[in-house]
Amino acid sequence: MSSFICPHCGKKSDIFESGGGQKIAEELDIAFLGSIPIDQRICEDADKGKPFIVEHLNSATSESFMEIVRKIEDFLKEKKK
Repeated sequence: MSSFICPHCGKKSDIFESGGGQKIAEELDIAFLGSIPIDQRICEDADKGKPFIVEHLNSATSESFMEIVRKIEDFLKEKKK
């Protein structure tokens, strides 16, 4: 998590350095799956026992999660061949 999405305006801000995970993945020669923005609703939903993606299906954060899921699915499909 390196960016933050403002809950009021929806603007993405890089509050930490970005690209560290991707750099390490390249150094280790492994796939970089993606990054998830910091979103306080993840903690709030987890505390309520509700899946974040179900509660916020069309959010940028949910799309980040789903992009990672798609990359894992593609990897597993390739491994099966």
